[in-house]
Amino acid sequence: MKPEPEEDLPDLLRRRIKRQRKRMKIVRFTFSLSVVLSVLLLFAANQSQTLAPDARKTMVIPHRDSLWLLDQRMELTADNVEPKGTFAIAHAEGETVTQGTRYDGLVRTVTNMDKGRVGVTTDSRFMVFDTSGDEWQRTELRSLGLNDPTASPAVVWFNESLWLCWVQASDIMVRPLDQPDAVPKSLHKTHAPGATLQVTTTDDAIWLSIMEDTSGDLTLVSFTPGIEEAPAEQPDKSDTDADDKPDNQPADDDSPAEEEKPATVLQTTVQRHFSSEVTSNLRGSSFAVLPSAGGPRPVVAIMRKDDSDRKWHLLVWTRDKSSKGKWIDADPPARAKPPSGLEITNFMSLNARGDKLEAVYSEAGKVKTAQTALAPDGSLAWSEPVVVPLDKTVGPTAYIIWVTVLFGMLLVMASQGVWLLLNRERSMDRTLAQIIDNQKKESNEQGKELPKLLYANAMARALALLLDLMLTSPVVILLQGIYGYEWNQAYGFLAIGSVSAFDASVLPMLVATSVTLMVLSIYAMVCEMMWGRTFGKALFRLRVVDAEGEQPAAWRIVVRNLFKVVELIHWVVLLIPMGLMMMSGKQQRLGDLLAGTYVIVDVIPDEAPDDIDI
Repeated sequence: MKPEPEEDLPDLLRRRIKRQRKRMKIVRFTFSLSVVLSVLLLFAANQSQTLAPDARKTMVIPHRDSLWLLDQRMELTADNVEPKGTFAIAHAEGETVTQGTRYDGLVRTVTNMDKGRVGVTTDSRFMVFDTSGDEWQRTELRSLGLNDPTASPAVVWFNESLWLCWVQASDIMVRPLDQPDAVPKSLHKTHAPGATLQVTTTDDAIWLSIMEDTSGDLTLVSFTPGIEEAPAEQPDKSDTDADDKPDNQPADDDSPAEEEKPATVLQTTVQRHFSSEVTSNLRGSSFAVLPSAGGPRPVVAIMRKDDSDRKWHLLVWTRDKSSKGKWIDADPPARAKPPSGLEITNFMSLNARGDKLEAVYSEAGKVKTAQTALAPDGSLAWSEPVVVPLDKTVGPTAYIIWVTVLFGMLLVMASQGVWLLLNRERSMDRTLAQIIDNQKKESNEQGKELPKLLYANAMARALALLLDLMLTSPVVILLQGIYGYEWNQAYGFLAIGSVSAFDASVLPMLVATSVTLMVLSIYAMVCEMMWGRTFGKALFRLRVVDAEGEQPAAWRIVVRNLFKVVELIHWVVLLIPMGLMMMSGKQQRLGDLLAGTYVIVDVIPDEAPDDIDI
């Protein structure tokens, strides 16, 4: 038995070579495994819609018997992008929560109307939902007629009518929603333009909270709106004289002159009952009004700008014999743990249910509710919080975990790549090449020596492929004009960094990409059958050969190029040939393995064979 060539090497050098080859195989395999695993993790994270963080606000829909909620989800966007979100009406009864259809939009206010109707106000529209049935479908959709994105509109149902409140510069305006021609009334003036409105009702008044955007000042106003005819303006008849008629104008004494009656102009009226500056320096608020023997008593939940612990505070309006009234502090509902800085969602919504105060709030991604009675001194004794079984809010924790894992995989790949780069010792490569070149290799059945092949690496082959794509692009452009697909669809396989969802929307890209790759494959078949290389390979001194280093048979060229369509159709499928090339010492992709072909460096100058590294 003929000894292996390595046994003719010096013992120390042989051990070092074996140890280095073993390490190279392990690192090359783990590197390719890391690449595939990282891309699969990125793909899985993108396909899992719940991994993206979102913000949530759950509003209470006033109802005497059961808990009705409006579940608002908000998408996180950049500051210069218009915020978006979805909402749905939900009904909680015990441990069962039923949720209706989701609609697009960010809800400003929600009001309970008669006969099981709920009104929802967004930035520009007012919607009515029927909650008396099972479907809770939207039955009405109308425009508010406000073109100002800072209007912060609020629509409320009061005295069998809908009333619209909105911000107009520094004025808080009010008018009936169903009579847009009525002259609005200024209810309140803010210190600076811009405010956020919230609204609720009692039996005899509308209660409006006004939080100024700049200062965070919070003001509470109670009023009763109305509508009346505006005083008619008397026409000025000083310039009119009945005797000043032209001489040729015949007198018409038999038909009395008909005077046009001015059109009736309606205007909004406001009767204010309560107005109080609550507090300042706020970044969030909610309020409810409870009935009491001494008159309605509002309770306000606030979050201050300078609170680093993200706590909510409660303020209660109370009266005593020595004062007209004042705001006093009260205890908010108990929390099992303080809010985390990683939580995006942090809300509290108050509602008066009879003589009880109900709070719905967030805690660690969960939605909880608690009730309390309002004591004469303003103290609150909350019941044990109950979890409302809405689906869990997704904060940034899961997102951060995924990013950390992917970043860790990137560091592992970087370290493996650096190791592979640094451990290619050129001095050892030269010594090994000189020893192996002096040894005769085992002959094949015909007695001919096996060829010595220098296999092209993945980088050179990728650059050659890009050049071939440029050369075939005129044909692709022509086909694009005929079939009408998009340019990015024709070269969709080049977007390796894309993580778009793999669903039906990818189908047009796959069809257009397959056309491009068929053009590339036909071009490569013709070139490789005639010259053994494409123009891109020729530029980088590459050539396609079989196992003996000769021109491959035609069927081999057809097979390797047809599989190129499958391997490049999508970046997920591209992982297969990439992994095979990294794990194989001969840089063969799937098409090469099936066809028995290799891509080699064609020209190696004799005077410096060790200086070429392709």
